[in-house]
Amino acid sequence: MIGISIFSGMENTLDDNIKYLREASKLGINKIFTSLHIPEANENFERESLTVLEEASKLGMDIMADISKKYFERLNLEKYNINSLRLDFGFNNKEISELTNKCKYNITLNASTLSKKDIEEILNYGGNLSKINACHNYYPKKDTGISEELLKDRNNLFKEYGIRIIAFVPSKNKMRGPIYEGLPTLEKHREIDSFISAQHLLKLNVDTVFVGDTQASIEELLRLTKIHKKEVIIPIKIHKKILPEEKYLLEQSHTNRMDPGEFSIRSQESRQYKTGKIEANNVIDRYKYCVTIDNENYLRYEGDLQILKQSCIKDDRVNVVADARNASVLIDIIKPGDKFKFELVRD
Repeated sequence: MIGISIFSGMENTLDDNIKYLREASKLGINKIFTSLHIPEANENFERESLTVLEEASKLGMDIMADISKKYFERLNLEKYNINSLRLDFGFNNKEISELTNKCKYNITLNASTLSKKDIEEILNYGGNLSKINACHNYYPKKDTGISEELLKDRNNLFKEYGIRIIAFVPSKNKMRGPIYEGLPTLEKHREIDSFISAQHLLKLNVDTVFVGDTQASIEELLRLTKIHKKEVIIPIKIHKKILPEEKYLLEQSHTNRMDPGEFSIRSQESRQYKTGKIEANNVIDRYKYCVTIDNENYLRYEGDLQILKQSCIKDDRVNVVADARNASVLIDIIKPGDKFKFELVRD
């Protein structure tokens, strides 16, 4: 579900890349994306690329290799643990169809340009769609990443045909050159924490998310390994004077009610979790994406937990307990019945 990217012949030395591979593998991350043709790469590119493929194979990692027709015909890839080839330059739909039948690899196509017409043409040539994945591009240049609407539109097409989907999130730790502005698929993810943006992509029907940049930090990778599709994890900054009873509610797992209200995510279980009296505390104007818990003044609703999707005025019966604004992209796509929990951070 989560993978890393390795770019040989760039900022990282070969030793850096091998160390990064091993660290990711120890954390249980077993997917790697690498490119076998990079215009900016140095003269050591090919030698280092093959060493990386060798090490990843030893670690038992699934490798997706971005490759042009020129390198596909030139390199002997059989001895590496390559799971998928992402075809770039030079392959037509007839050749792609043939590869799905005679090649041991899955074939990954460019999701940003793959059309319904292309898919139908591959099928007409006898192509095996069970061997095909669709991988969205990453976009090094600022303001060129695609929109959420376009990604959803493309993903809906691929799901019609049972095609697995791959996309990228940036890292804030070590960005890839020569632009150094992150490698996201969605432009709105360029400045967002990878933990949030990866979950956002998974909620948008992406099956595998790669950290696009040169090297994520150990902390980033550790958080990414905590992600699973069954429950959205929302990072929140908790209020400095939060009550123990409020903090306890925030630490539990929640389900958005099937009838959550027009402007909020509303916990189905929070009142059942309540263990004691909740006094009025931090009663202020309620801003968009704040987390609130109803206090004792709300009588039978005491303990009701909500995440607001619209600003509301102060209510003496409602405590503002945390700020979830950094996770707004996640909150906006939580549906009735979805499960969620919080990752608590002190403000």
